[in-house]
Amino acid sequence: MAMSEDLRTEDHTCEDPIDNSQEINQECIRYFRETPGFHRLLAAIKEKYRSLGTLGGKIHLSNLKSEEKSALTGLLRRDYSRHSHAEIQVSAVLAALNNTKFQGVDFQEVLAGYWGEELISKKEELSIYNQQREEYFSRLAERLPSKAAGWLRETLVKKDNAYKTLITRYEQDPDGLSKDLEVVGAAVAQLPCLAGKKMQLPIFSSQLTADPHFFDRTMPARYLFIYALVHIFDEQKPTNAFTEAELLYKAGLFSTEIANYTISCGLLGYINENEIHQGWLGFYRSGESLQVSVENLSRLERVISPCGLVFVMENPAVFSALAERWNKKFVSSLPLVCVNGQVNLATFALLEMLVASGALLYYSGDFDPEGLLIADRLKKRFDEKLLLWRYSVADYRNSLSVQRLTAERLKQLQRLEDQSLKKVGAAMAEAKYAGYQEVLVAELWKDVQSLMPK
Repeated sequence: MAMSEDLRTEDHTCEDPIDNSQEINQECIRYFRETPGFHRLLAAIKEKYRSLGTLGGKIHLSNLKSEEKSALTGLLRRDYSRHSHAEIQVSAVLAALNNTKFQGVDFQEVLAGYWGEELISKKEELSIYNQQREEYFSRLAERLPSKAAGWLRETLVKKDNAYKTLITRYEQDPDGLSKDLEVVGAAVAQLPCLAGKKMQLPIFSSQLTADPHFFDRTMPARYLFIYALVHIFDEQKPTNAFTEAELLYKAGLFSTEIANYTISCGLLGYINENEIHQGWLGFYRSGESLQVSVENLSRLERVISPCGLVFVMENPAVFSALAERWNKKFVSSLPLVCVNGQVNLATFALLEMLVASGALLYYSGDFDPEGLLIADRLKKRFDEKLLLWRYSVADYRNSLSVQRLTAERLKQLQRLEDQSLKKVGAAMAEAKYAGYQEVLVAELWKDVQSLMPK
């Protein structure tokens, strides 16, 4: 195949080399742009440069087109007409150019001019990216209040907590991330708990941003705020909606969810140090059960059990049975709380207020995997302030039902941490039957009469 007329000279050197280096570069760029057969060659050399950081190495071109075969033959002076692919050393391309009128060309400048961008290796690109990112977060941290700034800096150093979220947001929307972090910084500095208060999350959001939905579950700022609270309160990252609600409540924030309530009786709520809430007082005097939400509890300064004890029941039926028996026999009100099969935020909030006032909790629940896990969770949370009540292996065997437990449900027993509950769990795994609190009502009633102050 004939050599390209634009490159050929009689003695294989340039007869009239271009003196000015910039002119050589520009002429070479024009030549490559006007010769489509070089496009894939230059693309491959560019990628090789990005990998190596220098002009070198070997490139591979497959499925050569006729125009590419012609261009390569003209430049490299090797017949590619019968080749379907080519393996070419970059150094061979540079040497070939020196045997043309482009002798002395700055090939790196030519590549940059051809592609219309500065050639940067991947290593250089990463270095620039890291420097720009570091400067971005450094400037941002300087604008944040101290607690939020400390969280941000520590997260970036340790690469934990919100690190992945921060980096992803930085790459996708740095301006939006800056705005969100500034609001999170203000939020952390003004948490209601710092003033000993409780506040609805939408109201708190409105005060900060005029947007009640700024910290909604679907908003990106929510995740950053939760991560900041995890750092500040030295907690584990929430794994579900409930543990997230717990963390927010610790910060003095809550959502108004109608279903998030708990049932109690025999307790007194105080709106300040000395003044009893009249609603709570009325229910206390009548011995009736009272349904309260997180919002109701947020308006109280404290909740007490006048006798210093509180009996916490898993089942509403047992709760009602004990309350009814007590009201028929005694004038005073029996201090009870009903978990109702699940420990929600309202229940946790109430129990924490009771423990804070000095109450001792007695907890009794069902003998099934789910019931044991509730007991385990409460014991872990309140430790010596909560006594497991009627949770021996003998109590389990006395409460056995005909309901056989599936292998899937029994597998949950592996998550138990309390040693006494592990013993019950082992007996349950062996028997494979559930036991229920209702069967033990008579024993529970005897215990209550014995434990309550005379």
